[in-house]
Amino acid sequence: MNVKDTLLIGDQIILSFKTTVPKGTKFIFPAPSNPITEGVEIVGTPKIDTLSEVNGLLNLEAKMVVTSFDSGSFVLPKFPAYLSKLDGTIDTVWFDGGKLEVQTIQIDTTTFKPFDVKDQITYPYTVKEFLPWFAMAAVVVLLGYLIRRFIKNRKLKRTLFGKPVVIDPPHIVALRTLEQIRGEKLWQSNQEKLYYTNIIDTLRIYIEKRYNIQTMEMTSKEILDALSKEKIEPKEYQNLGELLKLSDLVKFAKYKATQEENENAIPVAVRFVNATFLQEMEQEKGR
Repeated sequence: MNVKDTLLIGDQIILSFKTTVPKGTKFIFPAPSNPITEGVEIVGTPKIDTLSEVNGLLNLEAKMVVTSFDSGSFVLPKFPAYLSKLDGTIDTVWFDGGKLEVQTIQIDTTTFKPFDVKDQITYPYTVKEFLPWFAMAAVVVLLGYLIRRFIKNRKLKRTLFGKPVVIDPPHIVALRTLEQIRGEKLWQSNQEKLYYTNIIDTLRIYIEKRYNIQTMEMTSKEILDALSKEKIEPKEYQNLGELLKLSDLVKFAKYKATQEENENAIPVAVRFVNATFLQEMEQEKGR
């Protein structure tokens, strides 16, 4: 049954269906496909409420909300529901949807008086309307200025505000990086390959800055061959060679370094940086 069977176009009504089922059974009222019929649509999903219980019987009410955006008379289809019994069988229950009248709003043409369309009203512009544009233009100009200043100062090796960029000497950068690697404790967490990669890359950068040797694409042997032409203390040169060899074994031969080798790796690198830096300072004094 319908709560009402007449509505205005665009309004919603509730279709209500009642039935009685034995307690313990399962009553299913599936949502119909949309549209229910041409011109009528369901809104949301059906809901089932228990109205009462008498002598082991449940009085149920199934409701669903429908609407229409077309005027006219619509015959609603029958809606199926399913009753799942205790013995496992399922019965189909059909509900008659009935008829639905959809009406439009009636216009009294006897008192209707048409008017001409009015011209668009224009208002004078205010300063408040222009403020966002002024702000946007100011931001664009400021960004352009900052970008030009940044590019110019970068070429001059200065900060954005014109201060000279302080570049730490290679040995300071290398020692600071090695100390950071020590603090990461990579080999203690089974990341030996990364541990030795970071150490050797730090030394590569230092050697490149210190001796102007393009080490990043060189093998360990090529690095040692290039350094053999420099005045490096034999002991530090030998220790560096052993560190490079150990690093290659760990990275490429899956060698498992001992605890002692892991602990000595950074001190060897630090001694090499310090020794070569002090040697450079002595050479500068000699000149």
